[in-house]
Amino acid sequence: MTLKEAEEFTSSCRWQYAKTYPSAPHEYTCLAWNPSAKQQIVDFAYLIRDAGYTERFGNSDYRVLVINGMKYWTMDDPLENTDLINRTYADDGKRSRIAEFVQSDKGFESEVGMSLADIECQMRGENEYRKGVVSE
Repeated sequence: MTLKEAEEFTSSCRWQYAKTYPSAPHEYTCLAWNPSAKQQIVDFAYLIRDAGYTERFGNSDYRVLVINGMKYWTMDDPLENTDLINRTYADDGKRSRIAEFVQSDKGFESEVGMSLADIECQMRGENEYRKGVVSE
């Protein structure tokens, strides 16, 4: 998979906010939502490993790849078993503002299928969300 193919692939995926980890806001896409994309998901995992860089999070090192302002990673080993890809904004400040909002009492309302972009809409007081789509 080339970077251009990765851009096209990631823009075609459904992305959902991972509400179980509010201090590290991110979203994910999974094979269950698009079983026909198995080879693309695995190819993308290999691209992350081969073209990405190592970054420490907590006590673990992960290979990450930044594309269009989004940081991607997977946690599956071996990569052929990849069935989930994570991503978040590469911009630390943007991630921090989202983390602060979702952990505060400022009116964050989690909804099934929402994305990081949806959270940003809530932060701005907008009522309409584009479930699963992040503007990059």
